[in-house]
Amino acid sequence: MSALALGEDAHLALRRAGLRTVGQLADRPRAPLAARFGKAMSIALARLLEEQDRRITPHRTLPPIWVEQRFAEPMATVKPLLGVIEWLAGQARDLLVARGRGGRRYEVSLFRTDGHIARLAVDSGLPLREPADVVRLFRERIESLADPLDPGFGYDLLRLSVPLHEDVSEGQVRLDEETSGKPDLAPLLDRLQVRFGAECLHRFAPRDEHLPEYADRLVPAASAPQSWPQPEVGEPPLRPLFLFDPPQPVTVLAEVPDGPPRRFGWQGRQHRVVRQEGPERLAYPWWKTVEATGPTRDYYRIEDEDGRRFWLFRHGLYGSEKTDPRWYLHGVFA
Repeated sequence: MSALALGEDAHLALRRAGLRTVGQLADRPRAPLAARFGKAMSIALARLLEEQDRRITPHRTLPPIWVEQRFAEPMATVKPLLGVIEWLAGQARDLLVARGRGGRRYEVSLFRTDGHIARLAVDSGLPLREPADVVRLFRERIESLADPLDPGFGYDLLRLSVPLHEDVSEGQVRLDEETSGKPDLAPLLDRLQVRFGAECLHRFAPRDEHLPEYADRLVPAASAPQSWPQPEVGEPPLRPLFLFDPPQPVTVLAEVPDGPPRRFGWQGRQHRVVRQEGPERLAYPWWKTVEATGPTRDYYRIEDEDGRRFWLFRHGLYGSEKTDPRWYLHGVFA
């Protein structure tokens, strides 16, 4: 019975039912066995008796997505080009919908009668399917060409391919979710990327780093979005949107040397602290190198009497690391 390889629980249940050999199982109807011991036992028995092929059938790679249009008479001008692209994009949309995908990169190949091939490509930050969105990007691409398309004696074949595509999740908006007032920046980013190039458009993305000044990085705007750490509902933000590089020194008055600030001076002005939260202690990242040593930072989120919020830290632990630790303003909250 161990040849079935069903696990100790299944073997114990079979023994309690008085079934101890494969032959006893083979003489019994399969449907009651599957209902009693599970479908896996029925499949394992059929494979053991060579009634079912147990060879592995690999999943074959799906063919590339491309559509084309041949012309009975060569297209001598580029005026109807966008209309043909829109018609081909509609056919490509049907192929993408059947696979549950959306195009991130579209390429158009223009085959001229003399053998010359002109290629245009556009990229999008989000998966696209709708022909109108695809045509909008190609219109922007054609208008930004430094060397306009030259049909020569005419184009006799136009091919639209989707070399890069991603899964598209069909989600439903929550009834209690506010969707109005949220601008959709994806069309604008796509237009800027097509006109000026993907290397000219970047955005900030989170990075897993210990020190706050290294916790973000620049990535291409078309890269997959990443979520930033979010505070709990009703809580203020954990980090300010604006950080000073380098942190700006401030003069701080505290009740005790290792306590929170009560008043601080910055840019010739004194700020009286009315609310504070902290400290958030960040040790120096000693794991970077063997010789890496440095003072500890104690961060405080504070609010002055005018309602402005700041992010200050004390550079070094009083007594154990420094006798007179300095204070710095690292950022301001919006």
